[in-house]
Amino acid sequence: MEILAGIASKLGELLVDATVKQARYLFCFNSIVKELEDKETNLKEAQDGINERVEQERQIHRAIDIEKDVEKWLADVVKEMADVQTLKAKIAEKKSCLNGWYPNWGCQYWMDKEMPIPRFVSSFETTQLTCNLIIEALKKDSTKMVGLHGLGGVGKTTLAKFVGNQLRQEKIFDEVGIATVSQDPNIINVQSELVKSLGWALDEDGEKKRADRLRMMFSESKGRKILIILDDVWKELDLEIVGIPANCCKILLTTRLQQVCDRMGCDTRIKLDALDQAEGLDLLRKHAGIDVAHKTLTDVSKRVADECKGLPLAIKAVGSALRGRTADEWNVALDKLQNAKLDKIEGIDKDSQGVYGCLKFSFDYLNGEDSRSCFLLCSLFPEDYKIDLEDLLGYAVGLVWYQAESIEKARSLLRGTIKGLKDSSLLLDTDDDRFVKMHDVVRDVALWIGSEEKKFFTSKVSIGLAERAREEGLEQYGGISLVGNGKEELPSCLECPSLHILRLENTEYDNKLQVPEHFFKEMSALKVVTIIGGVLSLKSLQFLANKLRVLQLIRCEVTDASFLGKLRTLQILYLEKSPIEIPDEFGDELSRLKLLYIATGSISPITINKFPQLEEFYGVIKNWEVEGMSSEESYAGHAELKSQPDGSVVCLPKDFSFQKLQRYRISEVDSFGYEIDRGTRYLSIEKNHPKATLVIFSALYPELENLYLKRVRCCHNIVPSIDERGLNELTVLDVTDCKDLECIMDAYKSPHGKSGNLVMLSRLAKLYMSELPELKWIWKAPAQHVISLQSLTELSVSECNNLTYIFTLSQARSLVQLKSLEVSYCKRLECIVEAKFDHNEREISVGDGNTIFALPSLIKLRFKDLPELISFCSENYYSTWPALEVLDLSGCPKLTVNSTELEANLQYLGEKLRILQVGKCTHLRDTIDALLKHGFKNLEELGIEELGVHVAFQVEAIIAEGQENKLFPCLKTLWLQNLRELQVLLYHEGPAHNFSLQNLTELTVMGCTKLRRLLSSTLARNLLQLEVLDVCYCWELEQIIDEDEDQDHLQPVCFPKLTRIDVSSCPKLKHLFHISVAPSLQKLENLYIGFNDELEEVFWHKDGADVTDYNEIVMNELLDMRLVDLPNLTNFWPAGYHIPFPSASHKAVRNCPKLRGNSEGDR
Repeated sequence: MEILAGIASKLGELLVDATVKQARYLFCFNSIVKELEDKETNLKEAQDGINERVEQERQIHRAIDIEKDVEKWLADVVKEMADVQTLKAKIAEKKSCLNGWYPNWGCQYWMDKEMPIPRFVSSFETTQLTCNLIIEALKKDSTKMVGLHGLGGVGKTTLAKFVGNQLRQEKIFDEVGIATVSQDPNIINVQSELVKSLGWALDEDGEKKRADRLRMMFSESKGRKILIILDDVWKELDLEIVGIPANCCKILLTTRLQQVCDRMGCDTRIKLDALDQAEGLDLLRKHAGIDVAHKTLTDVSKRVADECKGLPLAIKAVGSALRGRTADEWNVALDKLQNAKLDKIEGIDKDSQGVYGCLKFSFDYLNGEDSRSCFLLCSLFPEDYKIDLEDLLGYAVGLVWYQAESIEKARSLLRGTIKGLKDSSLLLDTDDDRFVKMHDVVRDVALWIGSEEKKFFTSKVSIGLAERAREEGLEQYGGISLVGNGKEELPSCLECPSLHILRLENTEYDNKLQVPEHFFKEMSALKVVTIIGGVLSLKSLQFLANKLRVLQLIRCEVTDASFLGKLRTLQILYLEKSPIEIPDEFGDELSRLKLLYIATGSISPITINKFPQLEEFYGVIKNWEVEGMSSEESYAGHAELKSQPDGSVVCLPKDFSFQKLQRYRISEVDSFGYEIDRGTRYLSIEKNHPKATLVIFSALYPELENLYLKRVRCCHNIVPSIDERGLNELTVLDVTDCKDLECIMDAYKSPHGKSGNLVMLSRLAKLYMSELPELKWIWKAPAQHVISLQSLTELSVSECNNLTYIFTLSQARSLVQLKSLEVSYCKRLECIVEAKFDHNEREISVGDGNTIFALPSLIKLRFKDLPELISFCSENYYSTWPALEVLDLSGCPKLTVNSTELEANLQYLGEKLRILQVGKCTHLRDTIDALLKHGFKNLEELGIEELGVHVAFQVEAIIAEGQENKLFPCLKTLWLQNLRELQVLLYHEGPAHNFSLQNLTELTVMGCTKLRRLLSSTLARNLLQLEVLDVCYCWELEQIIDEDEDQDHLQPVCFPKLTRIDVSSCPKLKHLFHISVAPSLQKLENLYIGFNDELEEVFWHKDGADVTDYNEIVMNELLDMRLVDLPNLTNFWPAGYHIPFPSASHKAVRNCPKLRGNSEGDR
């Protein structure tokens, strides 16, 4: 055993080395991998030998149990082998991602990336100190709002975002929301950004309705700790108008102006200073790609850095522009920076001149006119706007930036342009790679350059706009952006003969911007028009009939829609929330149309087929059955459509084809709502069609990325029935209510399946399946056919009642990227991974004999209502989940977890698990007991239902496991329901001061019929964060807090944050709390006590107070108080006390016949 333990120890050392010794990764990668594999082989041989000896002993001596040290060693080996499998899976994943090119270097890079990296702010002392000040301020209970101020371009936004992420990771805040406010706040946009960043939903229209809904959502999240970051605030902002109630969250705002911090009432004001000289030089060298050893640039780089005034935005832009430049070019650049004249920029102060000059310098160094044009064009969008790349694509096509033969080619070229601008630090990434942003300082420079070069102009819609246009010489400008609020009027005509781009945006949802009939008359060169929130007759575009290439209408009311057909040069038509019917004749008239986007309304396939140059379509197709056509006309060229037994067909002309479409989002119904992603390849079929009708989309399948099928008939598999080529570009597949479907992929039916060489669904990342009653397999293939699922990240299976397992062992081992697995309502499912049988129920060899495999990326695992599920893996095979954060198991009465599998996962779960929910899983009682004894370092939610546990927390067992520091320090929500054997929540002999649920905010106990005492007084004193207490249907409960403990010498129990109490249907409970608890309930808003037959007092005092005393405890926050069906209730408070609740808007006392007069005034 010592020799074997040494092998295990050596493997452990190897695994530690593989995560610590970074230098060794870089130069000895191959040898490390080889050593890892050798050690794994040695350990596997030792494991097999011990298992064989154990089995011999059992047969000879009829032994049932093995010695504990042997059992522990075997469990340790399983865990070590799981670690190896996880590491090997990640290595294989990273190698495959590089498609075989330089795999060793790729893996070295990955391993290096896995190392701890410096925190963003730790690079510079200036920023680190400011960061620490902000974090410390926000941690204080007394702080409500922190203001961060500093020069434009100094890095306020970046630092604020970093602070938010840091505080969320440290669990100081549960949620962090962010919104950009800007100089001219658009409240609706601020609300939208807040809601999206918080993961909420806001469907209301109108500023006020949205604010009301937002306030309600904040109220519903009262138990959550929320930080709101308001970025780029220029003046006092009324938070109530936005929908942020007072005291519902903490706020961090950023601004250039210290007086804004004062006016907003910030508790703490913190200035972010520019970087010092050394820090600025370091940052410049990093972005310019030079090091200290580059002697020829030492002096000039210092002087260039000085010109950037320590502002990161300027330093990054200049450094990026000078990357790869010679010393002479550096000297020329220095001269340009020193002599930059920016006095003409309106409103620029001396402190800002440096950053503006640096950004102008970076613009001058851009390569290509397309990059310069794209940069300047981005300034036409409002400040802090998330610019959709597809909008920029429309401008690129309309202005012919690229000599591209297709929209797709132009899109590729535009991505290159955008990448160059981001590399130059002139554009910023967002949280969505479909959008970019422009820093407000960068936008100011772009507007100034555009104005100086007479290219682009932005303005608010206002009185005298036409006169100002003449005064400022706008007739020379190529692009104009006008922003209004619906209250001001556009001039009847704007004389701009050189104008190529016009963008009109109305920021008010309730008011529309009226576009005059002759507004476009003097814009004869106009090629691109965007109107947002307008009212217009399309007849007003008659002056542009021979020039207009791009028309974008968003939230517009349109009349004279028939005139659209006159715009014969139109290449892109974009309609969002602007209902316009597209008649069939438009296909002939708009012969140059390449991209059609209809987010509201629909179009017939006949019309689509008439656009001879259409390359991209996004919208709803209607009227598949066209009247007035004979069967021969409809079916010619589509023989498959004529052979349906039920006679249902899709009537389409013989020349109908989607052959020309390169990108699309096609649906039959408005199932995807008003927002349609452009640049995708998406197909949705959901109107009870037979399988054969899908042949009309056959030209789309080879490059299809997203497929949604609902109620498709006579379809037994997806591949190869729908597409025998394998759908190898498909990333998302959603299949619902297809009654005949037997499997997703059937290699047996493929012409190439038996060879084992067919690749199918190789890029599938997300698979959703529901209501498939005949589904027997997901992937069906011969044993020799290797199906790799290395791209799969999400799998959801529901109501597939013929399914008995999901993966074979070889498939499961390829799931290196699987993050989410959810399975529910599958009545026959027995296991997730079938290790012994193939798809024809023939016994197969499992290959290498390895009994353990890892799912290294799995974060969420949910099983619900699976009555026949026995285990995760069959045949004594085990899986590990080293990254698991969410484990939710309910309604799985036969599910068991082998002790070896539990041991292999115990440490991972103790470190990573955040949410644990287990209900109605009878055979998991011992497993849950073991998990609770082990403790969870990061567990935030724990829910247990209908499990035969006697004790929820056994302190001695936890401490015996050596987990003193892991006693549920992060637990916030505890939910116990129908635990009919539960007798105590916490068991300990003697004091348990080291057991604490100090972060618990919500405690719910329901249907625990043997529970007599809920909380010990020691535990109750620790619940200072408790906000919600719900206790009901506990038939034997006598005390909420154990009163038998001799704790008089300790401080009283208090619940300073408790907002809701609900105690009902506990017939043996005589009172709620001791009167000493009442003064602490100053946050209590809702109190419900009902159907407690023996309850005599809500608050009690065992000795009674001196009747001559008068003690008043006011509950100012109590809004709703209800006492219902309490036949023995005599007092709300004991003699000598009075507890008024003056703010209570709803008080109800019903069926409380013994309630005495001391509560009468508050009925």
